Amino acid sequence: MPRTTQPSHAHRDDAGTSLPARLGEYTHLRHDESVLVRDWRQESANAFTVRVQWPARGGAHPYDPRLLTQTIRQSGLLVAHAAYDVPTRHQTLLNTLNITVEPGFEARAGADLQVDVAVTRTGGRAASLGMEFRIRRGEETVCLADTEFGWVSPVAYRRLRGRTFHDSDWGRWPLARPVAPHLVGRREDNDVLLAPDGAGNRWRLRCDISNILLFDHPVDHVPGLVLLEAAEQAARAASGSQPVEITDLSISFQRYVEFDEPCLIQAQPLPTLLPGWLAFEITGSQRDEPAFRARLRGLRHRA
Repeated sequence: MPRTTQPSHAHRDDAGTSLPARLGEYTHLRHDESVLVRDWRQESANAFTVRVQWPARGGAHPYDPRLLTQTIRQSGLLVAHAAYDVPTRHQTLLNTLNITVEPGFEARAGADLQVDVAVTRTGGRAASLGMEFRIRRGEETVCLADTEFGWVSPVAYRRLRGRTFHDSDWGRWPLARPVAPHLVGRREDNDVLLAPDGAGNRWRLRCDISNILLFDHPVDHVPGLVLLEAAEQAARAASGSQPVEITDLSISFQRYVEFDEPCLIQAQPLPTLLPGWLAFEITGSQRDEPAFRARLRGLRHRA
């Protein structure tokens, strides 16, 4: 049974391996350039600070939201494995994720961005953790988030999934043509997760594994952060010609999404109380069954 009641204070494992050498293992990433976390320290019994570095930003957008969600994911995994001894070979199960970004947050173009992430454990059972995150740039808090995730052993996960997946199957599913990248606030075709479906505010999920930020290594289902990115792209596409600054995101997951079966993404506008704000409920379904539900809110900007 994983130990989750008392964190470990060591920055080295039993074999004396240093933290930097284990960052890929702790974050479940194969590509070094995708690893954003750099170090961590314990502040109190269940509070930690994680140091994170983003690569220099390019393009017209104020920041890359995929780096923000990866910051939360990697910080949580680092603390879970390094501080609470969650086994790295166990499979992580993301249940919920909520994010609020300070309006106007921007990563300066052409320069790396360093942030500190204050991570606080808020609860959990024998095989789960609840965490809150406060992302700070200097003395300024730019993002708040909370999540709950669990984990299962390899044997239990194989029993849970009940299907066979091999690395040789990776990327062999049909890849539909994407919507125009600018419609979803992206620059390249392989950044786009939505394909036209022929209906208003509804798309088919597309998974292009050449995008290593989203698809670092072969897995047997669509990762939760990919579905969150698809939800954000759907909100941008549904907002029309005027760009929108997403400030609030929440997502919950009902079932795994398979790569080799169609997944439909639907955007439904929601009422808002303040002028200039937009809100959407984004749902994903597969085999006519709900897979995830997300709510996003943001500020509409003049083009």
